[in-house]
Amino acid sequence: MSDYYNQDNRYDSGEAEGDRGLGFFKGNNNQQQQQQQRPNQYAPPQGPPPGPSGPSQSHYGQNPYGNSPQGPRPGSNMVGGSQYGGNMPGGGYSQEEIDKNQRNERYKDWGTKAGIAALGAAAIGAAAYGIHEWREDKEEEKEEEEKRKREEEETKARLRREEEERRRREQQQQQQHHQGSGYGGGYHQQQQQQHHQPSPPRYGSDSGGGFQPPVPMGCRPYTYDQNDVRHANPARSSENSPTPREYPQLRHVGNDNTIKMGSIIALKHNMTGRFLHTDRSHSTQTGSNQQLVFGFRWNPDENDWWQVLPANHDVPVPGAIVSYGTQIRLRHLQTGRHLHSHYNYRDPKCGQNEITAYGDQTLSDENDHWVVERWGTGSYGQTWDANDAIVLRHYVSGMTLHSHDIMFSEDVQSVTCFGPGGEENDKWRVKFE
Repeated sequence: MSDYYNQDNRYDSGEAEGDRGLGFFKGNNNQQQQQQQRPNQYAPPQGPPPGPSGPSQSHYGQNPYGNSPQGPRPGSNMVGGSQYGGNMPGGGYSQEEIDKNQRNERYKDWGTKAGIAALGAAAIGAAAYGIHEWREDKEEEKEEEEKRKREEEETKARLRREEEERRRREQQQQQQHHQGSGYGGGYHQQQQQQHHQPSPPRYGSDSGGGFQPPVPMGCRPYTYDQNDVRHANPARSSENSPTPREYPQLRHVGNDNTIKMGSIIALKHNMTGRFLHTDRSHSTQTGSNQQLVFGFRWNPDENDWWQVLPANHDVPVPGAIVSYGTQIRLRHLQTGRHLHSHYNYRDPKCGQNEITAYGDQTLSDENDHWVVERWGTGSYGQTWDANDAIVLRHYVSGMTLHSHDIMFSEDVQSVTCFGPGGEENDKWRVKFE
């Protein structure tokens, strides 16, 4: 047995124990080198297999257990030439594994850099988007401001034109008054001369005389100036008035276009097409705190209907025909308030005298009185026909019911009391249910 180990493993019987140990490790190193030369089940063979090594060939040749017929060394744990088993690969790393590890490291480095670059690009994109949105917001604000300024300039220009037209009409009215042919006193004086005595107030009759309101009675002629403040006569209020508080509601059918006391009508502004409207949800913001009257939509709704009533202290019979030149009141059907105007409170958009809905069946004053005229001619004494364009003149101030394309908000068009009544914006038309 000792000869077997000396021949195959190059042990010397004369070696010292330490030398034998050193020789064992040397033998192991040789075994590892030979294992590296043997075919590996984990890698393809590198070159031709080793040939025979002569008589002194080791048992690590073709046979993994050696060429010795005696087999492996008894008591040894070595299988396949390795003390740890034949399936254990060599102790070093192959070049392929080293290259693979280096590639993986490079891939990780590239992935980190790519992630950082992506985050940076995303941050730059977010910042650019934020700047873009901020610029768009600024541009929209600038456009809104420019639009608001244009609307203000247009409103101012329109008001200047209306004021110039008012002054021109005022001059014409004053000239007509001095010539004795103007509305009010001059016309009233002509009627008195024709009849040789004052005519009592009459509602539509066969004579067509109608009611001719004074200009106003006992006061100077109208000036249509907002600063020429005139006060309602307290004697012509609903207090102690013999006028009935209610009149039968008359709804027109067929071809009957004659307006009567008690008729239910809607008033459509001729220029803008919007209907005269009021409701409980809108109030003035000027200090009067009364119910706002404004132009609403182009088709009448339930809040656009008004009843024609006589002035306070007048007592016509229900259904009496109304003539141009007659003082009337218009009572809103839904809220029971009267079409009203006054001094000292002005429309916040244009500065003209405001129009409101005021009072109720038991509360009414002279500021609820309006004189109905045919637009352009007056036609005092002739029958009020629904086909005619009309003007409603506020009896106390002499100014007329007026509207224009100045808006408080969507579907809330400004309605005022303004001017002598010669403009297209003073023209209204009657509509029946």
